[in-house]
Amino acid sequence: MKDEDKSQAQLIEELQLLRNHLKDYKQNQTRYIQFLDECEELMTEHFDIYYHAHDMVVSIDMESEKVLWCNRAVMKALGYSRAEIVGHPTFKLYHQNCVEDAKKLFRVIAETGEIHDAEQTLRKRDGGTINVSLNATTVRDENGNPTEARFDWRDTTRHAGEIDGLRAENRQLKQRLSSNRPQNPEVFSEIITQDPEMYSIFSQVESMAGSSNPMLITGETGVGKEKIAAIVHKLSGRRGEFVPVNIAGVDDMLFSDTLFGHEKGAHTGADSARHGLVEQASGGTLFLDEIGDLGTESQTKLLRFLQEGEYRHLGEDTPIIGDVRIVTASNRTIESLRESGNFRSDLFYRLEIHHIHLPSLRERVGDVPLLLSHFLKRTAAELNKKTPTPPPELFTLLATYHFPGNIRELEGMVIDAVSGHKGGVLSTEPFRLKIDEHTSVSPGDGAPEVGGISFSDTLSLLRELPALKEVQDRVIAEALERADGNQTIAARLLGMSKQALNNRLNRARNSNKVG
Repeated sequence: MKDEDKSQAQLIEELQLLRNHLKDYKQNQTRYIQFLDECEELMTEHFDIYYHAHDMVVSIDMESEKVLWCNRAVMKALGYSRAEIVGHPTFKLYHQNCVEDAKKLFRVIAETGEIHDAEQTLRKRDGGTINVSLNATTVRDENGNPTEARFDWRDTTRHAGEIDGLRAENRQLKQRLSSNRPQNPEVFSEIITQDPEMYSIFSQVESMAGSSNPMLITGETGVGKEKIAAIVHKLSGRRGEFVPVNIAGVDDMLFSDTLFGHEKGAHTGADSARHGLVEQASGGTLFLDEIGDLGTESQTKLLRFLQEGEYRHLGEDTPIIGDVRIVTASNRTIESLRESGNFRSDLFYRLEIHHIHLPSLRERVGDVPLLLSHFLKRTAAELNKKTPTPPPELFTLLATYHFPGNIRELEGMVIDAVSGHKGGVLSTEPFRLKIDEHTSVSPGDGAPEVGGISFSDTLSLLRELPALKEVQDRVIAEALERADGNQTIAARLLGMSKQALNNRLNRARNSNKVG
């Protein structure tokens, strides 16, 4: 029946049916889109390593030659949205002059299952182009037919620029290191040293400071990692702030909030919007201390920020460009954490693009007198006292100590000693008490290796073991030499009382007289 032959009631009834169908269609469409979004989210999690990869990655249906999936790098490099890429012909992404060659390569991939280092040119949304190197592999069904291909495009233009930049930095570093003296000594004035290795490190710092790449500073507690980080910022010429933060014990939620900030109502207690430290350090340097303690989820968040250069406030979807240089530090061995699976390898390699390792105080024992004099003067001035005179045996005592707390520990010793000092020559007793607190009385406990060889390894190299008395005599002689003849210090090194050492020495003298 034609519409013109239908009654008004029939037309209204049919119209209502059409409206219901349209409503059902819209509801089904909404559920379908939601289903696709959920699938995409699951796929993103599954392909996390590809989704956040530095190179561009796409998954292509071999039959339709359309894009099934793409990672963030593709959208960022080419300027298309995901909707403009996924579901569309792959060759839409190629420059028109390269489409035919790309189709030929696609057929080669279908036949061979892979291809490596093929040069191609992609088309950006704004009309520009990107030269890439293609690596591709296929997925096949149970009959061996290719069903899907994964394309990995590397931006050769950017890659070449990165290499040129690294080469330039390398040349600059070699020039700086050849002089072995910093070009800006005034910047390092707060670091008291006469050690050649420290001067070499200063030259390294100067060479690396101008880079925008991350830097990792390692070394034991108390060696001055934050000072070096602050100097890096000062030399970098960056106009923003130097913002330090210790992330030890910071959980994953607090890490995101601390670094990236939040919007009002983002979580319980978020009564107002809050800027994160990345925003505070914008245009400057963000120093993350104790990076080795960072949790797994927080490591992933930091890696994404370093890769993408973008972040989001908690409770906000709009990305923000982060103009900040990341400098990290750790007193733990990141390499061992990486090997044990407690630290992401991809994050480790990004943070370690520039690496500075600071030596312990026992590795620069020649700086102890300088540091002692510096801390004595500064502490006395702060306490409004006359600078005390250190006795010669104090230098010997400190030179034999291993300083687990390094420079910070020495400074604490000086503050304690000067606070109780009443005049004249400074007493060694406060230093001795502090040292005894951290030194085992057992002779073999914590004994350092010599040249990387342990005492047991040294003995294993001997064809014949020496007599016990000979070993004792040699060890006592070595302790006295290290203590510059001071029996009190030598006895402490040997883990015995001064009286016991004196008795051994007297018996040895008497034995020699009798002999």
